[in-house]
Amino acid sequence: MMWWFKVRRGHTLLPAALAVFTAALYAVQDHTVLLPAITGSPRVALSLFVPVPLFAMLMAMLECRLPAAEASGVRSVARLDSALVTAVMAAAAVCSVAVAALQGTATATTGGRNALFLTGLMLLGRAWAGQGAVMLPVGWLVTVAVIGFRGNVPRSWTVIALPADDLFAAAASLVVFALGLAAQTRSSRKPA
Repeated sequence: MMWWFKVRRGHTLLPAALAVFTAALYAVQDHTVLLPAITGSPRVALSLFVPVPLFAMLMAMLECRLPAAEASGVRSVARLDSALVTAVMAAAAVCSVAVAALQGTATATTGGRNALFLTGLMLLGRAWAGQGAVMLPVGWLVTVAVIGFRGNVPRSWTVIALPADDLFAAAASLVVFALGLAAQTRSSRKPA
């Protein structure tokens, strides 16, 4: 198991990813930016973009492989990869709750929920597109920014732009993450 974690560069990338995620989430707090869109110029929360380094580094970790050793290994690399992804998302949720507690606002908790949703999208795409699937959640972010708002009100399909207490967004994030994790488990031994 130690060789697997070292090959995945978890000892270097994982702490860096969580530190960047937490620091960025704390730095943006409740800041919004005015972005050009097809439906006007909505004020978009900067926290929507905070999970990008986290899922990008997670993809880098998953793509660090020793194909021959993994194909002939006794231990299930798919289960180890799934445990890694789940642990990273749990850590992201804990970090976002900690930032929310420090700030005294629930807005930061959307960082963990959004990381869950965007990572699920990435894992779904990874099953078919390999490493290039890291752009799927980025495309989702751009789509949300361009057509995801009616005035300053996010549409319900955007999921990541919805308020922190939105139950639909929480449920959708869990479902997309579970589907992505299932796709990841099925395709984990395939080289990208």
